[in-house]
Amino acid sequence: MENYFHIPNEFSDVKISFKNENDTILYANKAILSEASPIIKAFLAIEPDSIFIIDEDDEQSIITSTDVNDLLKFIYPQFTMKITEQNIIGLIHLSEKYLIETLRNECKKYVYTWLNDLELTTFDEKKEFVPRHILYKDGTRKHIASEISTLCAWLHEYSSRDENISSLILNILKHASTDDLERNEFFLQMTDREKTTIYKTISEYLEQQTIIDKDSSGTIHHKQSTSLMFASGDA
Repeated sequence: MENYFHIPNEFSDVKISFKNENDTILYANKAILSEASPIIKAFLAIEPDSIFIIDEDDEQSIITSTDVNDLLKFIYPQFTMKITEQNIIGLIHLSEKYLIETLRNECKKYVYTWLNDLELTTFDEKKEFVPRHILYKDGTRKHIASEISTLCAWLHEYSSRDENISSLILNILKHASTDDLERNEFFLQMTDREKTTIYKTISEYLEQQTIIDKDSSGTIHHKQSTSLMFASGDA
């Protein structure tokens, strides 16, 4: 069943091709695709005999045949497709682009759970200050730098679509250093507007922390990175 969509069968009546994978064709059923996505349904109604082309040249996320294969497994009733950390980014992009409502809801549920399962900590078990770390609820701690690609990918997809998820993502990204951000390839590929939003969120957070520290001890402990003023060119 792993190669089910790579081989035509008696129920497949539409081909899915990929501009970035010239030799790859997936085979699917028009009725199932149309039921899942109003966007695909409209396309097939206009050009019922055409090959449906996945063209991602203008998108940040490069969607592969593996992503679409996972999507098809999700919408076909005979498959059970689990959303994981490995496939979530592609599935978010496809579900939002083609308005696949059931998958959109499942992706949001996954993201909400992932974000809510995190705790940010500023002090470790020795009560020593630990800046910009993520503490998982199971006690496993990772530096936020290891999660920047995931968080930026989700913010890119949801920044103009879901204010609540975007706010939750920014609430974690505000703990990242600008040096870590600017070493991350995914962050560098984001739009100027998206990068500016992240920079401003970090700047506002550090300013608030400076005021809190100053009020509590009279000493400023946090220093704002000069790269915050502003790598995107916005003041």
